[in-house]
Amino acid sequence: MEGFPLSIRFPLHWGDMDAFGHVNNARYLTYFESSRLAYLDRLGLFVRGLPEGVNVILAHASADYLRPLVYPEELVVGTRVVKLGTTSITLAHEVRGSDGTLYARGTSVVVTVRYPAVEKVPVPEAVRRKVEVLEGRSLSSD
Repeated sequence: MEGFPLSIRFPLHWGDMDAFGHVNNARYLTYFESSRLAYLDRLGLFVRGLPEGVNVILAHASADYLRPLVYPEELVVGTRVVKLGTTSITLAHEVRGSDGTLYARGTSVVVTVRYPAVEKVPVPEAVRRKVEVLEGRSLSSD
């Protein structure tokens, strides 16, 4: 996907649709989640976390629904970082069909924390560098 350093593909499942004959709105947040977790995994976060117990927790998620999505379709979901804060990472997401049609876009914000206390900590420099390499551009903190 143009402008998104990470994207994932998967088929739309019949079970994602609701009684109105289109994909249920809650499913889009799951699509964003799948792409976000793949992105975070590329940074060494999510499943493994960093050796010092630093990982992330979701603080915010939103979605803009642009057009109904119906079965069958092959989805492409992209994620990119739009802001690196002191203790947070803001990501943008898009859900497109196989022909490039944009169905939804959204954002999510994850906060870096040290587990198990779940205390907020600055985004580690190693993670900042990995984001900038993956994005191919410099991102400054707030």
